[in-house]
Amino acid sequence: MRTALERVREEPQSTKARILAAAEEIFAAKGFAGASTREIADKAGVNISSLHYHWESKETLYFAVFQNVYDRIVEVIRAALEKRRRSKRQGETIETVMGTLFDFFADHPTIPRLLVRRLVENDEGHADIEHRVLVPAWKVFGEWTRAYGGVRRSELDANLFMLTVEGAILFLLLDSPHVTTLLGGSVRSPELRGRVREYVIRLVPTLLGRRERKDR
Repeated sequence: MRTALERVREEPQSTKARILAAAEEIFAAKGFAGASTREIADKAGVNISSLHYHWESKETLYFAVFQNVYDRIVEVIRAALEKRRRSKRQGETIETVMGTLFDFFADHPTIPRLLVRRLVENDEGHADIEHRVLVPAWKVFGEWTRAYGGVRRSELDANLFMLTVEGAILFLLLDSPHVTTLLGGSVRSPELRGRVREYVIRLVPTLLGRRERKDR
């Protein structure tokens, strides 16, 4: 699977990459059970035999979509940390990462829908996604949280922090009628997006149990 995803990244305009992108969108809209390989193939502009040639089955494609999403999230956070690695303010580092993560989800609206649908469906038939994709990624996120959070914390506390931030970001960026009604507009509008982003970043020190101090 890794090899297949590496080929997708090396050739983002390839048929394999187009099918993966189409699958992400269809799975986000309809879930695993509601999606069909024929619909994914139509969305990608290929015939069904081409889809199965490149990705074998719907199950293989479903796993690849989530592996690709979490790989991208890890890469985005790693790049943000690399930019901030020389900062003397640990709090500033993790707040920068949260802002970067918010922007990633806001710029890729399919991903919040995909992840929330996965949470709701909780299909035990695809538990390998949690064990082989989510758990390894979260271990990386947890290590970063403990390293850059500014205070020592247990693995449980780090996971609670990440779950809270994940829940807030995904819920807000679903941009559902419930959210748009309460906020008076779309979170993706430039003005509201900036305010929501700032709110999420300000939430981080509170969740980490720190005061917002410029000298930290």
